[in-house]
Amino acid sequence: MADVDDYRKDMEAFFKMAKYPLVRQTDMSAEMREEAVDVCVTAVEKHQTDMEKCTQAIKEALDRKFGPRWHVIAGNYFSFEITHECKNLLYLSSEGLQACLSGKCEQ
Repeated sequence: MADVDDYRKDMEAFFKMAKYPLVRQTDMSAEMREEAVDVCVTAVEKHQTDMEKCTQAIKEALDRKFGPRWHVIAGNYFSFEITHECKNLLYLSSEGLQACLSGKCEQ
């Protein structure tokens, strides 16, 4: 029983800490990164249980702010290797979500 309580406390501490976005990889300028992180965090908070709506909200917001052709992946388990425009990649974790990847392509 003590193990279950310890595990629960550890998970609560993890999710409390995980509320802050962790940028894992980016090549964006600092200003663009801040705006994109805000967009991603807002979408994750709003659509925690529906990743399809989450990715759609992020894509639409990034298309409006930075021009079209953003591709967004959000979920708990994935890996990636993509081709993207320079200075347009953001890979982050937020709200217990394993990762959110946003990249812009030319065509």
